[in-house]
Amino acid sequence: MRRVLLTAAAVTLAAVLLAALASSGWPDGLSRVAEDLGFAGRERTLHPGSPLAGYQARFLPWPWAGAALSGLVGAALVYGFGVLLGRTARRRQQDQGPAGSLRSGP
Repeated sequence: MRRVLLTAAAVTLAAVLLAALASSGWPDGLSRVAEDLGFAGRERTLHPGSPLAGYQARFLPWPWAGAALSGLVGAALVYGFGVLLGRTARRRQQDQGPAGSLRSGP
């Protein structure tokens, strides 16, 4: 199990770093649609002082490093929520006992 987690972490790290290096300054899909439909200037920034606003860590001098850091933070948050959800589901399944479990096969 530990080997699987380490492999998943390494693949995630590589994907985030490659995506940060390959990212472009062109607008993403939602920004492009907003520009095409003419409402791109009406957006609001909810937390302009956020350290990772705009997928950038503004305190780092290199834009690619800021994008990589914000990607890693995002991946860590998704992983954390997944672990929390999995533990909650496991706890509920254990609380239900054998009568509440689903079985496959005869």
